[in-house]
Amino acid sequence: MGADSLRPAKGALRMQTTTGLEQSLNTDALTRRVRRRDVKRFFRAFSSEHPAVGSRLEPAQRFAWGVVVVIIVIGLFAMAFGVTREIAQGAPDMVSQLIGMCAVGGLMLVAAIVIVWVLVRVTVRRGTPKRHYRLAHFAADNGLSYEPGPTEGDHVTPWADRGQLTLSRVIRPSSERAVEFANYRLRYGPAGSQDTQFGGYCAVRLATPLPHIVVLAQGGAPRALTGLAVPASAQRLSLEGDFDEHFSLYCPEGYERDALYLFTPDVMARLIDDVHGFDIEIIDDWLFLVNNTEVVTLDPADWVGLMDAVAALGAKLERWERWRDDRIDQPERVPASSPQQSALWPAAAGAGVVAKPGQRLRRGKLRGFLIWFLPMAVLLAAGIISQALQAQGG
Repeated sequence: MGADSLRPAKGALRMQTTTGLEQSLNTDALTRRVRRRDVKRFFRAFSSEHPAVGSRLEPAQRFAWGVVVVIIVIGLFAMAFGVTREIAQGAPDMVSQLIGMCAVGGLMLVAAIVIVWVLVRVTVRRGTPKRHYRLAHFAADNGLSYEPGPTEGDHVTPWADRGQLTLSRVIRPSSERAVEFANYRLRYGPAGSQDTQFGGYCAVRLATPLPHIVVLAQGGAPRALTGLAVPASAQRLSLEGDFDEHFSLYCPEGYERDALYLFTPDVMARLIDDVHGFDIEIIDDWLFLVNNTEVVTLDPADWVGLMDAVAALGAKLERWERWRDDRIDQPERVPASSPQQSALWPAAAGAGVVAKPGQRLRRGKLRGFLIWFLPMAVLLAAGIISQALQAQGG
């Protein structure tokens, strides 16, 4: 079966709700047994349509990264040998020497971990022929489109503005409203010291921009390695009932009443019941459900959780789109566009519909930066102390 021969399966479920989605999907293709020859035949056609799926790191890149890793490993072994020898000799300056060697070794170990982590994540996200086979048939069985990537996420304007956004395994339904499921890689920060964030999202295009609101799940995996710092605590809005035990909601100062209009008690109840493990961000005319793990996977349970989360919010989108910022005059409403149209008209609903104070939250401190910076600072301080002890002993 070639990639161009994929067709929706007979009786396949269609997604036709307000968001273009239904909660239930035909997930048989994700788990049923496949034959190797079918995968090979499929992938020959599929890789000709999507050449990037067959590419890996260029030979020169693989060689360069390999040399770096080998040097680090050799350096760590040499450092371990030096530490053992220093302890055996028991010289008067042993303590200062050990502190210095441990500082250098720690820096090398951190570098090795970061390099291996990034390489593994990048390689895994490219997928295998069998994974693409399953996802392509899953998409066909449900009337969806599947783009393996990697592809630039420039059409997702609010996120693309934060750094270099690369999408993989992009799945979209055929619906009037633009909906997109994708795994992403976001590189951010100044050149030479960029950081990388991995995760997955569901993006839903809205018919009108809304105030910038972030809803963070409580008790989930920490988002400390993200370039998107937690909003300043002064913007947190405490809501009624048990909501604060499950989520933290942030809205721009002065937009508390607007947030209460959007997040009514019934919306909060649905979030508590159905949205598990996702952060929510409303920014401009986009709604994002974000996870720091992949959302486009081969696990049917992941899709059930994702559909529950989307359905919980999808039923409320029409009410949200009736919101207007009474601080400014409003342009005429324009329907939400598809992702392809978004690339041509990134501000489909008109610019300036939300007053400037409500367009962006003030950000707090970058916790991810602190998590990476503090170990480095401790190791460097250890090196300085070592040198000071040596100078004092001399």
